[in-house]
Amino acid sequence: MKEYYIHNGKDNRGPFNIEELKDQKITKVTPVWSNDMQNWKKAGEVDELKSILSNNPPPLKKIQKSVYQKPKKSNFLKYLIIAISIIAFLAIGSNIISENNTNQDNFTSEDDSINIQLRNNITSLVQVTTNQYSVDAFGGISNLDIIVTNNTDYTIDEIKVAIAYIKKNDGVFKTEYLIFNNIPPKQNKSLSAPESKRGLSVKLTKQTITASGLNLCYNNNIAPAVGDPDPYKCN
Repeated sequence: MKEYYIHNGKDNRGPFNIEELKDQKITKVTPVWSNDMQNWKKAGEVDELKSILSNNPPPLKKIQKSVYQKPKKSNFLKYLIIAISIIAFLAIGSNIISENNTNQDNFTSEDDSINIQLRNNITSLVQVTTNQYSVDAFGGISNLDIIVTNNTDYTIDEIKVAIAYIKKNDGVFKTEYLIFNNIPPKQNKSLSAPESKRGLSVKLTKQTITASGLNLCYNNNIAPAVGDPDPYKCN
């Protein structure tokens, strides 16, 4: 049975199957992710989950009854109508502004939550692999290409990859570095790596990843602060 993870704004929870998700009272804006998704989605965008979404009705507004008082003079009635019209106009305008601000705040909060998930999972969303390179019988590596695949919806401005050339005893003969720039969303880019006179295999490490559109500043050499829910956000 298909299983989903959900995010409550701070932590990932799951996995849950469809029946278990019903008890989580998720809404259409709850971030969800399953193994067949490349990125997190809102629950309302997943057809399979629409039938179990929790819909909270808006609060019922009390209707205030106005008490009509018979004016003593005809001018009073005219001024009263004008005053009521002005008050009603101001009230409607205030409600529209308030609703727009609330919708904008909700959208910003949802977008921030999804971006936090992307930043926290950037090392799995940006993949680094090699081609079928050549290995000499006595040791030595040639025709080595490094391939970076960007599985996000944002351009990766720069990624620095460390290439460790591994000897027979699992020791490192040497380490070289390649820097990739401007990798578009859902695309990949490859660069040729230096050859090595020794080594039977290579080990790849993502040293740094930056993406201005995602406000991402990942550095493998800096340990995240304990308890920081968004350690790779640019300061």
